[in-house]
Amino acid sequence: MKIVKFIVMIPFYIIKFIMKVIMFIFKMIFGWLFGWIPDLDERMSGEAFEEYVCEVLRRNGYKHVELTKRSGDYGIDILADYKGESYAFQCKLYQKPVGVAAVQQVYSGCQYYECDQAIVVTNNRFTAQAKALAQSNGVTLWDGQYLDSLKRKANAHSLFHFRKPQIERPIDPYKSVIDVLLEAGYASVDLLVEQLSFSEEKAFYVLEDLEFHDLISPSDHLGIHELYFLSYEEASEQLIN
Repeated sequence: MKIVKFIVMIPFYIIKFIMKVIMFIFKMIFGWLFGWIPDLDERMSGEAFEEYVCEVLRRNGYKHVELTKRSGDYGIDILADYKGESYAFQCKLYQKPVGVAAVQQVYSGCQYYECDQAIVVTNNRFTAQAKALAQSNGVTLWDGQYLDSLKRKANAHSLFHFRKPQIERPIDPYKSVIDVLLEAGYASVDLLVEQLSFSEEKAFYVLEDLEFHDLISPSDHLGIHELYFLSYEEASEQLIN
């Protein structure tokens, strides 16, 4: 009896499969013609997810959307402006809820880039601890459901939208710092404030990060750090590792 039922249902399965293929092709063609943002593919890489979020941001009115350097990004993946405020985003493509570490990282990175708003974006959801910490630190959390709503909002206005070329990552944010330190032969808060117009808080954060990566020594009684690298390439390799 089950075999007979299965045989009877075969045409319906075939029609269902064909309809899915047709809808997929139609969606791809329509998306190519009119600039639709596709559904999020959970199998994409972390870098592809960052580019996906960039597209969603641009199509929702965010300006100057740019990816940060993959190494030495201070926990920030995307920088953007929206309605007169600057935003720092961290993107997390996770198979499990995002925890407090992401909130801590985006909060610190936001301080470094001197942005007004810090946001963690994920395809998943957030733990209760992450939500509590975000609320106390003023960090905004975008879960997968909210990200999908932004995608749908963008697609509602996508008629004849043509995609911009894929954005390239900018120069390593460490480079200007390392160049200044190599020229001076030492590191200090005052040096970064004077040469790069950093705030004292930002300069301290940068030096603390370089010290963490064993690129400079602890400061002496005058606030001077000894350099542990001789070139930008050497420093960059150390930061990646």
